[in-house]
Amino acid sequence: MIRLGKMEFLDIVDYIRGRYGINLEKKKVLIECRLRSELDRYGIASFKDYMKAVRADESGQMAGEMINRLTTNYTYFMREFKHFDFIRETILPAATAKNKADYQAWCAGCASGEECYTLAMIFQDYREENSAMPEAHITATDISEGALEHARQGIYPMKELGTLPPKWQEKYCTVRDEKSFEIKKLLKKDIQFKNQNLMEPEGIRKRYDLILCRNVMIYFDADSKKAMISRLENSLKPGGYLIVGLAEVLPREFTTLEFIGAAIYRKPE
Repeated sequence: MIRLGKMEFLDIVDYIRGRYGINLEKKKVLIECRLRSELDRYGIASFKDYMKAVRADESGQMAGEMINRLTTNYTYFMREFKHFDFIRETILPAATAKNKADYQAWCAGCASGEECYTLAMIFQDYREENSAMPEAHITATDISEGALEHARQGIYPMKELGTLPPKWQEKYCTVRDEKSFEIKKLLKKDIQFKNQNLMEPEGIRKRYDLILCRNVMIYFDADSKKAMISRLENSLKPGGYLIVGLAEVLPREFTTLEFIGAAIYRKPE
């Protein structure tokens, strides 16, 4: 069995931190277990040679496959549901009252798509009840192409169906078989999925009314977190909202955003 040596481990940690801003210095076992299959697939005899191959691959395919293996995150529909209650009860009524032409939302670090589809369900329901709601557009991004492909397909294990309200199960989901269900095209058409490295500022060009970047910053070191918060703040329209994970806090010295509560922040008008 191929083992991950200390110097090889540090090399991988430095590469991931430098390219993606993600801190894996306490994840030696995870790196060794998840990347060993990549070595087997390519017929590479050591982690040192594997990293040489990753750096030599000008297409970036091997680096993409590596980050796919290392950043698979667990998520589910309606996660941290109080955020979605706030969106429905506070954010959308305010946006509707302003008679905005459109409403731009960004799910940054969307993983396998449960978050952005939950948001799309809320938008769709609210639009049906309030015809004056601006036309909503959702951009969902992730660093992992594997996660994005899962999200685009919108197919999930049947056990996740029970996390949705019964009305949404029937309205927005189609049962495929006893093991899986699929999100209906009604929601898929409203979401644009894109590969995005949050540490590359040139890739963030739009300005958004709402950004969800939840349970993403916990993987970043302090410097990377500061840089990412600045990019997210600059990507917000005046009066826009940034929602992070309930376990995440934006240090005051990192941001000028107003703290609303429950990991919700607002950019001054």
